[in-house]
Amino acid sequence: MLPHQTAVELKFIKRYRQTRYSSRRIRKRVIFKHGDCNVIQGNVAKRRRRYLQDIFTTLVDIQWRWTLFVFACSFILSWLGFGAIWYLIALSHGDIQAAGGYGNRYITEECPEGIFILALQSITGVFIQAFMVGIVFAKLSRPKKRAQTLLFSKNAVICHRDGVPCLLFRVGDMRKSHIIEAHVTAQIIRRRVTKEGEVLPFYQQNMEVSCDGGDDRLMFIWPTIVVHKIDRDSPLYNLSAQDMLRERFEIVVMLEGVVESTGMTTQARSSYLPSEILWGHRFESVVSFKRETGEYEVDYTTFNNTYEVDTPLCSAHQLREVKKELNKQNGIVVESSDTDESDTSSLDNASSRKTSLSNGYLRFTPVYGNTNEQTGVTNGVPVDPTMIPPTIVVPGAQTASPGSERKKTLRKLSIKEPSMDSLC
Repeated sequence: MLPHQTAVELKFIKRYRQTRYSSRRIRKRVIFKHGDCNVIQGNVAKRRRRYLQDIFTTLVDIQWRWTLFVFACSFILSWLGFGAIWYLIALSHGDIQAAGGYGNRYITEECPEGIFILALQSITGVFIQAFMVGIVFAKLSRPKKRAQTLLFSKNAVICHRDGVPCLLFRVGDMRKSHIIEAHVTAQIIRRRVTKEGEVLPFYQQNMEVSCDGGDDRLMFIWPTIVVHKIDRDSPLYNLSAQDMLRERFEIVVMLEGVVESTGMTTQARSSYLPSEILWGHRFESVVSFKRETGEYEVDYTTFNNTYEVDTPLCSAHQLREVKKELNKQNGIVVESSDTDESDTSSLDNASSRKTSLSNGYLRFTPVYGNTNEQTGVTNGVPVDPTMIPPTIVVPGAQTASPGSERKKTLRKLSIKEPSMDSLC
């Protein structure tokens, strides 16, 4: 190798290592998108001995070229070993092969050690064949390979469902053979400091997920959207759109189930970093009905497609405080449970609707129903217009009002920080 070639190769290797290191430094993750763990076991005492004690699992986990190498070596070494033994037996008896061409070669009762070695060689060959066939079958039927056809969406999204902010991601299965008893779990990994000052760099916290209003079990016949409600028990409860950009965490999602064709349990994994969570997006539909064939068709070209929807940029906690303020202004008494669902239902009972304007504010105006503006009478009862509770006006909606047009009063209630205008 020439000196200038060595310098070029060293320069290329150095640049490759720098690029690899910088990419890992920017996007640190425990679970890769394709499901492999980014964890290396190091400084394990007696590591080789422990691997040899569980030789079957070791041979199943290693790469195919090493499995085939062990397969060939096991037979070659057994043949060489027994060949040496047969040679020693022949030397001890003084057997000499002649080219006369008369008779047959077989073991007689005059050589009992030969009979024993022949039986031992046959048994050893059967054991080697059974062991290697079991390893090859285990490698071919591993549930890990079935997980390659289970898909996770490239991005997760945050939007509202029934007035509740939710984290959504999509899972799908490419095969016609379904996953039985499929269920989804999710965990968030992030840094946490306890009350005693202990730093937990990789604190794992479970996230409750469901599928279309049910539990974590899903009927996995087509791509399904998994929902995590961002309520007070959610680790994302206090995170706004701006906080999502500077927070450092990783959401690990796992899909487990039984393979219909083999009956073996499989698990598929993926993860989402804060940069892979789209705020104010929703997934496009991938299932359509074909009238020509009378079948439902799944279009996987739109599996990762999303579209923007109006979503408040504040956190779920801030949004709940806004709802409480609205209830207080409308004179609605909230029960002691004071949950997010009760806040939403109370607004619905008050026949109120809300919308988020482009500048991140809510707009209010009084609503007068069957009101005589000249006399200040509503349904025959004198009413002070200043005492009528405000309600939320939907942009573009038309409000029927008998008589001349009234003067609307507008008030602004901020639900975001001014620095978040760039995120709209």
